[in-house]
Amino acid sequence: MIGEKTLVFSLGNQEFSIPISAVKEIKTWSKATPFPAAPAFVEGVVNVRGSVIPLVDMARMMGVSGNSNEKKAIIFLKNKDKVIGFSVSNVTDISDWDEEEFKPLPELSSDDLKYFLNGIQSVSGRLIFSVNVDALFEGSLQ
Repeated sequence: MIGEKTLVFSLGNQEFSIPISAVKEIKTWSKATPFPAAPAFVEGVVNVRGSVIPLVDMARMMGVSGNSNEKKAIIFLKNKDKVIGFSVSNVTDISDWDEEEFKPLPELSSDDLKYFLNGIQSVSGRLIFSVNVDALFEGSLQ
């Protein structure tokens, strides 16, 4: 059954998706102002139309290997009343969410990935990891 649309993006060579309903906006990557004593995965804060928003390196937070120099986009996600920016390698497309193509994560997944991901979806022969937005926000605030 096809449900809501998802935004597909990459972290290094791997593709991930999030529900389009969680996306506030997408911008090209820009350097953040460092934030003192922030966790290592926090790049700092960015000013978006007068709002100071934390910027998180999603690959580093989730433990996904990738070249940190290849960040090209920031996806601003909203969850309840919070907005956080997540830097990603690239935004690739918008896809239909198909429940029939959704599979659980294999047992050999790391604990970090099991926490941040819901499972894997096969889309046109590509395997795309489905990100748990609630876990992203909980993980960002630790």
